[in-house]
Amino acid sequence: MQKLLITAAAFGALATAGPANAAIVMGELTGGSAFNNGGMFEQLNPAPGFTVGNNHQQSNNLFAFDEQQAVTLLSAVGGLAAGTVVNSHYVFFDPGPSRRAIGYVDFDGDILGVLTGKGAMDMTDMLLGNANVNYVSVNLRGLEAADSFNTVGNRLNVNFKASAPGDYVRVLTAVPAVPEPATWAMMIGGFGLVGGAMRRRRKLAPKVSFA
Repeated sequence: MQKLLITAAAFGALATAGPANAAIVMGELTGGSAFNNGGMFEQLNPAPGFTVGNNHQQSNNLFAFDEQQAVTLLSAVGGLAAGTVVNSHYVFFDPGPSRRAIGYVDFDGDILGVLTGKGAMDMTDMLLGNANVNYVSVNLRGLEAADSFNTVGNRLNVNFKASAPGDYVRVLTAVPAVPEPATWAMMIGGFGLVGGAMRRRRKLAPKVSFA
């Protein structure tokens, strides 16, 4: 039975192996007037027809959602050369009255670049944007002088101050590596060794008699 379970686990892993998925791991709003007024981090999974930009959210929350994955850049953008393969994510803060949001968002791959201007985001909406989302672009799309951010590995730290029309950035991350076939073969071989050791252990187990 244990052998069957181990074999099933191995083939289940093979069946689920495939292209790496873009993923926001977690996020948190940690300070600022938005936080003081009940704001939090919210990860979205946009349904078809979802609209973002130019005061469509009007919330104290810091939002993020995943966009296209494993996309090859057709031209240089955000300090990245044409031909770079990236996963894309959208992070934004769109309060009603003027608020400040301090927090972070973690991704499953290291951050390669952050697009913060209207031109770069307009240029990449079709290539990198989420197909379910309608992106509204206005003159102040992006970040302004009162906004700041930095990246550390896979973490984006933000300090945004916004009112209308909000603050928006596109985050480009590295595509996580997918195990090669040889790696899967080694894993299955390892499962076989574990199964063999378990069978030997049962054969060698001392018999206990009760008088």
